[in-house]
Amino acid sequence: MRSVRRFLVVTGTIAALTAIVPSVSAVSPKSFHLDKTCVSNFLCTVQSSTFKAIPAGTNITYVYNGDGSDGLAYPTIKVRNGSTTGVCNWNQPAGPVLAKCTFRTGTGTLTKFHLAVDVTVTGDPNSPTSVWHWDGTYWFGNDGHDGHVVHHRHD
Repeated sequence: MRSVRRFLVVTGTIAALTAIVPSVSAVSPKSFHLDKTCVSNFLCTVQSSTFKAIPAGTNITYVYNGDGSDGLAYPTIKVRNGSTTGVCNWNQPAGPVLAKCTFRTGTGTLTKFHLAVDVTVTGDPNSPTSVWHWDGTYWFGNDGHDGHVVHHRHD
């Protein structure tokens, strides 16, 4: 009888821990890299991505306030079963990082999706043959409001 009780206690403990682990790992930041080309300031196409929910061929469209002189752009990523809109801040000091983009949440498969990336470019930024790179981290969760703190480094 003791071994049955012990078995039930161990099984219950494992079940409780299994229920907790997905919520903790959901907000753990993971590395993100994306390469894209742009045919204009308004339309880019993903060439490659380390995040399988945003595959090659995905379009990223941009909207600007007025003439865009405030240095902010609002990209939308539409995937098969969802979308997310963020903001890119082009007001960066001179250096290899041209912009910092953040996405706070989305819909469908991108619900509770968060992304923070630095934007760099290989080639002439004004050429459609240039490759734009997004490097940073992504996570799924409530942006730290669920008791977890997520820190991002942008060097």
